[in-house]
Amino acid sequence: MSQQQGSSAPTVDFKLIRPKNYFANERTFISWLQLAVTMGGLGLALLNFGGDGIRVRISAFVFETGALGLIVYAYTMFWNRAERLRRGERGTWDDRFIPIVVVIFFIFATAVNFGLTFHKKAYTPPLDKLSVVTMSWGSKAH
Repeated sequence: MSQQQGSSAPTVDFKLIRPKNYFANERTFISWLQLAVTMGGLGLALLNFGGDGIRVRISAFVFETGALGLIVYAYTMFWNRAERLRRGERGTWDDRFIPIVVVIFFIFATAVNFGLTFHKKAYTPPLDKLSVVTMSWGSKAH
């Protein structure tokens, strides 16, 4: 149906909506940062309480790298969206790809951690060279 000339759609002053949009952008940024801090905290907890060894460091590195990547993404998107708000652009503001990537990354990082932990339990190397020598001497017949 076409509109009649006498009636017009109500006009919306976008300047009145802007503060709400700016605050929504900040809330989204802070939410991403909270997730990054949680991910970084998991990495630091692995380093501090996970024991010694390269396996723990690899798991912690995966979590810390993900946290830093998430911080860079959040910062970039915050400023990108703030610029779009300043220019008064319209369009889609949602991001459907990155939350899926973050979930897949969490699954990957957790799988790496479990995989390295169970690999560590499956094979425990001797504590010192003396035990290696002792085990080899025990297998020889004199």
